[in-house]
Amino acid sequence: MATQTSRQSAKLLCYSALMCALIIVSTLWIRFPIPGTDVLFTTQVFFVLLCGQLLPPRYCLYTLLLYVGMGLAGVPVFSSVCGPSVLSTPSFGYLLGFIVAAPAEAFFRQKMPKKQSRDFLAALLGIVVIYAVALPYVALLKGVFLSAPVPFSVLMVSYFLVFLPLDLVKAFLAGLLGRRLRMALRLN
Repeated sequence: MATQTSRQSAKLLCYSALMCALIIVSTLWIRFPIPGTDVLFTTQVFFVLLCGQLLPPRYCLYTLLLYVGMGLAGVPVFSSVCGPSVLSTPSFGYLLGFIVAAPAEAFFRQKMPKKQSRDFLAALLGIVVIYAVALPYVALLKGVFLSAPVPFSVLMVSYFLVFLPLDLVKAFLAGLLGRRLRMALRLN
């Protein structure tokens, strides 16, 4: 029994490392600025949501802590600034949101009844968590630390609404792909 548990843990750690690598690649391969905001568009939200679809909550946390930790240590894995200076950018609010979102998504996906909409609803929850962490961080950063308060309307438009339509598509795709990958990888 201990051997089976060890194999399962090793398998999940390998998948966790693979998800971390996919998040890194997704951050660096497609990135472009969105007019009116200082946060770059990337595809990393999709892979963060996919992480929450595939891995248990604890392994999602390991994945995102490794990713953010590498970036804070100066490894060039973020879309723009790496090292501790990323703390002074609005993007860090989203990175903090990722750390919370993937485990929350995985937890709620596991607890929800096994209906066809479960995966998509869990991914939507991941989106909600990302913004619930990121938007207050951006407001606090701009208003308190950078002495450049952002009006609520600008915060909502520039840091939420411009990204939301594509994030909803990413959530839908993560839910669809997550189910198929879990079956193929025997992760149910």
